[in-house]
Amino acid sequence: MLGKVAKKLRLFGFDTEYLANTDDNKIIKRGLDSKRIILTKDKQLHKRLIKLKIPSFPIISENELETLVIIMKESHINYVYSVPNENTRCSLCNGTLDEIQKPSLVNVVPKKVFENTSMFFECSNCNKIYWDGKHIKEINQIIDKINKEIKQV
Repeated sequence: MLGKVAKKLRLFGFDTEYLANTDDNKIIKRGLDSKRIILTKDKQLHKRLIKLKIPSFPIISENELETLVIIMKESHINYVYSVPNENTRCSLCNGTLDEIQKPSLVNVVPKKVFENTSMFFECSNCNKIYWDGKHIKEINQIIDKINKEIKQV
């Protein structure tokens, strides 16, 4: 579940590293080295992080939307911008996205997508192509729900 949360955080524009099936000591070292906040479902790891004074918080919900709302509230984020935005990152590798000229994609993206889409983005790291399609509309619906929950007192 945290992998899906990480992908959404990247799309929202947050620099997010996801370490799956990684030894706790490596996670701790990576947290110290990168000065990142560690999100974890592992209660024992969270206790160790607290003792080491490494910024972290536990993920206790199995509901993705609820988890994203908790992350935003705990991080004191009052608003999540619709995607794509100037900070949107690659959902796969966390690379930055750059706008790419449509003519260069004529044989790269599906024909219908090419014909019906005006803006395209490319990951600066893995070269994945993104466009404003159905998936982005669904992500923005999630963002709307998050923003409504963040504003509730």
